[in-house]
Amino acid sequence: MEGTSNFYRMILNHLTEGVYFVDTNRMITFWNKGAERITGFSEIDVLHKACHWNLLMHTDLKGGNLCESNCPIAKTLTDGVIREETLFLQHKQGYRVPVSVHIMPMRSPSDHIVGAVEIFSDMNPSGDYTRKMKALATLAYFDLVTGLTNRRYVESRIMMILSEYKKNLSPFGILLINIIGFKMVNDMYGQEIGDQVLQSIARNLALGVGPTDIVSRWDGTRFLVLSSNTKKTLLVLLAEKLRTISIRAANTNGVSDIVLKISMAGTMGRIDDTPLALKHRIAKYIRESEERDGAFVMDED
Repeated sequence: MEGTSNFYRMILNHLTEGVYFVDTNRMITFWNKGAERITGFSEIDVLHKACHWNLLMHTDLKGGNLCESNCPIAKTLTDGVIREETLFLQHKQGYRVPVSVHIMPMRSPSDHIVGAVEIFSDMNPSGDYTRKMKALATLAYFDLVTGLTNRRYVESRIMMILSEYKKNLSPFGILLINIIGFKMVNDMYGQEIGDQVLQSIARNLALGVGPTDIVSRWDGTRFLVLSSNTKKTLLVLLAEKLRTISIRAANTNGVSDIVLKISMAGTMGRIDDTPLALKHRIAKYIRESEERDGAFVMDED
């Protein structure tokens, strides 16, 4: 049976179309390579998460949100009707992708509905629309100096992960990293060297985090790390690792007359958090870290 399952999985992963399965609670139980290619979301990003958590933000042709109240998968799970629709989903990078969707119920041997499968295909896989949307997404969601995602992007991810936390209690944490003394680099060596320092830190931070973590340029000399499915002890270990990485990266760009320091703050998400409350708390902690010569500051409880 396991061999048969692996055989079908291999076939599905070779399809150009996106394919995913959900159970009766609309939790995603399978996600093929085609779905990853079309949406930008990997299997790790979506597996065992509910499709109605607005991961893909399905909308109709008029822009109406389908995930919360008019989901075609939810309808098929209820009535068993096969559905074909044209709609939009939101790519991980933020742009909309027009897709043709085919939804079918999955039934048990006793004919009970036990889930549903959605097969979807990109309606403009190589057209001007997709190229333009990718270019706009790069401008809208990526920092052009470091190549990292920018504040706008990570704020949208914070909203999504907070929503998941309130529904699923999946713990997450945030680290904010700042470069102390960076202004002197620009003043003494110029912006080009300053950008090289930022790029070096960004590159090393991105290599130092886990596969599901997000590293973003928050603003100016500050970087934010959004770590999902973690706990406080692991976040502290990650902070220690990234501090070492950041200090080394900041001081290996030929800036011999200046010793740059790193300040760092961390916080775990809370059930009553809002995006604004999170931002205020981490901003307070980073100020405390700078006042304490870069000492790591985090939640006490």
